[in-house]
Amino acid sequence: MELVEDVVVYQDDPGTSAVMSERVSGLANSIYREFERLIGKYDEDVVKELMPLVVAVLENLDSVFAENQEHEVELELLKEDNEQLITQYEREKALRKHAEERFIKFEDIQEQEKKDLQNHMIGRLEECESELKKEFNALHQRHTEMIHNYMEHVERIKIQQMSDTAESGTLGRI
Repeated sequence: MELVEDVVVYQDDPGTSAVMSERVSGLANSIYREFERLIGKYDEDVVKELMPLVVAVLENLDSVFAENQEHEVELELLKEDNEQLITQYEREKALRKHAEERFIKFEDIQEQEKKDLQNHMIGRLEECESELKKEFNALHQRHTEMIHNYMEHVERIKIQQMSDTAESGTLGRI
């Protein structure tokens, strides 16, 4: 572990290096200063065995911290997705409700138009029936008059034939 421009750089493998997060870097700086104080006061051997363990712990802490940040970012994205889905759900729910209301209104209008049309048709049929009854009564009266006239005509012809027959019988007797 080495201090470079107030940022702690650690190396897992030679040739690769990664920069620690600010939080872990601050903690590493504090630990580094404490190690320097201990080395200055006692000797390098005091922290020789402890140093690799602390570096490993700091690396693990940094890894966990990075993972935690990734999870927080993912959580934030999921919250945004959830909000969008809720918004979309509410919008679709409102659209569906509006469509159902329009459908019910359309059904009511259609039902009313159907009733109006039926009432109109009933009225027209009643008018036609009334007209046909008037026509029937007029024709029936005319038919009755014609039969009556026919019967009178037949009676006259009968009377005339009887009188002709009576005259021819009287003429033939004379």
